[in-house]
Order: sequence, then C-alpha cells, then structure tokens
Amino acid sequence: MRILVEGVDDEKFIIKLLNDLRKSNTIDVPTSFNFGSIINGFGGKKKLLDANQEKYKKITKLIEIGEVEKVLFLFDCDFEIDDNKCNGMKESQKCFDNLKLALNWDIEMDVYIFDRNLDYFLVESIKDKECYTHFDNLITCLEVEKLKPNKKPIANLYRDLYPYPQFDFKDERFKPIKQKLINLFKEQK
Repeated sequence: MRILVEGVDDEKFIIKLLNDLRKSNTIDVPTSFNFGSIINGFGGKKKLLDANQEKYKKITKLIEIGEVEKVLFLFDCDFEIDDNKCNGMKESQKCFDNLKLALNWDIEMDVYIFDRNLDYFLVESIKDKECYTHFDNLITCLEVEKLKPNKKPIANLYRDLYPYPQFDFKDERFKPIKQKLINLFKEQK
C-alpha cells in the first residue's frame, strides 16, 4: 500500500494520525511498523497531480511486481481564487480523475481531498477553542493573510508551541479521513 501526499508537512500529519489510529487499536499495525515507509510526498500538489513524475514510474514498477495493491491519494483543494487549474473542490477532483486515467493502475485507488487548505483544517481542529480564537485574532492582527493567503504560518506556530497534544483526533472533522485510512489498512479481499 501507498499513501501519496503533497509534501513533508502532509506526511508528518498523516503519520501522527496513523499513530493515533494504531494507539487506539483502530488499525492493526505492529508498533515496529514505520508509517513513513508507505507515504510518498511529491513536493507540491502540481507534482502530485502530474502522472509524468518519476515517483509514479517507481510506484508503477512496485505495482507490477505485486508490492503495492492499494493507494490512497491525500491532498487539499486549496483556494479557488489562486491562478491554478486544479484548485477548488470541483477542479481538484477533475485533475485527480485525469491523473487516475493517465496512471492506468489496475489496483484499488482512493482519494481524500480536504475541502480547503489543510492548514485551515488543522488550525480549526485545535483542541482548545479559546486558544483557536486567539490564533484567529493573531492572523488578523499580523495581517498574515495579506502576506501569505493561508494559515500555514499560524498552524506551524501552533505546532511549535504546543507539540502535544496538537489536534483532537476525536473531533468529528477527522472522521472522513480516518475512515479512508482505516479502509486502506483493511485486509485485501
């Protein structure tokens, strides 16, 4: 199996979520299993949605020899206003559908597209809601969105200041992505 994501921050997030699923015995994976070994970051959404990337050639070879039987793609839809044809939910789904056709893999493939930028999702799921209000005020006060039109700086600041627990994985917002990961780890039929 493989989990294909945009970049390093996404890899780190998915590893934390998988560790939480393992800790709660929601997925049956030995503690010695290295989740990083099944996650591939592509260095951005544009590269993830480009079937000509070298990483896809390597994964195709693994599929051909039976090493990979399931793949889950995880990425965010970003902002529709960005000058990019694969932004927004509708266009992100179209780009994924085109990628799937181009790859032409004869294995189980699934996708989870966050309905906005991943950093927005993560900041909104901060465990302490009072704390979230302060971070939201900080965004306004520092005019962060004028400098960088996403919440990545604030999400990174929060992660640095509060490394544990970062996010409440029991929050309902995590249910859909958790279900995709649980399905990925189910035995093949």
